[in-house]
Amino acid sequence: MRRLRLALGLILLLLPALACDVPSIQLGREPTPVPTAQPLGDTLVLTVPLYRIGLEPGDSVPGAQLTYVGSDAGAYQVRIDGLPAVRRSGDSFSWYGVVAPGVIGNYNLRLSTTLLGKLVATGSVTLSIFNPEPEALATEPTADDVAFANVAVQYYAPAGSDIPGTTLRYEGLVEPGGPEGVSQPMARLSGVRGYPYFAFGDSITWTGRLRDNVIVRYTFRVAALDANGLRVAGSADLWITE
Repeated sequence: MRRLRLALGLILLLLPALACDVPSIQLGREPTPVPTAQPLGDTLVLTVPLYRIGLEPGDSVPGAQLTYVGSDAGAYQVRIDGLPAVRRSGDSFSWYGVVAPGVIGNYNLRLSTTLLGKLVATGSVTLSIFNPEPEALATEPTADDVAFANVAVQYYAPAGSDIPGTTLRYEGLVEPGGPEGVSQPMARLSGVRGYPYFAFGDSITWTGRLRDNVIVRYTFRVAALDANGLRVAGSADLWITE
């Protein structure tokens, strides 16, 4: 009996310490992950998921050391990085290197059959743009040496941060009923011309210069927004001067 009383006393003494060491548990709820930003940093990576080009003999893939020389008995004579090669339909036609000053390209292409006399190459292209310094432009870009369309983009900007690759800043969430006169929760952006409020699903366009030789035009839509951050998704067109 004495041993039982001693054991009970020891348990009572240890209970406060155990309560400090054991983390609290909330049944039926999972912790909400905090989304992280995609910082611009020193490199902006843009990917064209479906790139397609038709080449005639003597043509090169824009921005890449990939040249179609001509066909020969069902095979294709090409030059890759300046070296001759023989390729057939379905073979790789890939290259990695400098597209222009400050821009690295990774062309992961494959050859298809000729179409209307042209050799078709399809695949993905990833472009790494070093040391971008976004600057908004008021005018539309003109054609340059290398152009890419339908670049897939998706960015997250925490409140008080820029949307990567632009001068647009997410200043925060505006709730209805306030002095702003909005009828639904909306994102307030700085760096835009005119009305600065955007609701879920609204489109956002921005045209600017990333480097002296790189111009981009973004077409976003608001994919998610709350007090913590803004997520946009859409596409971009890119113009590069070699």
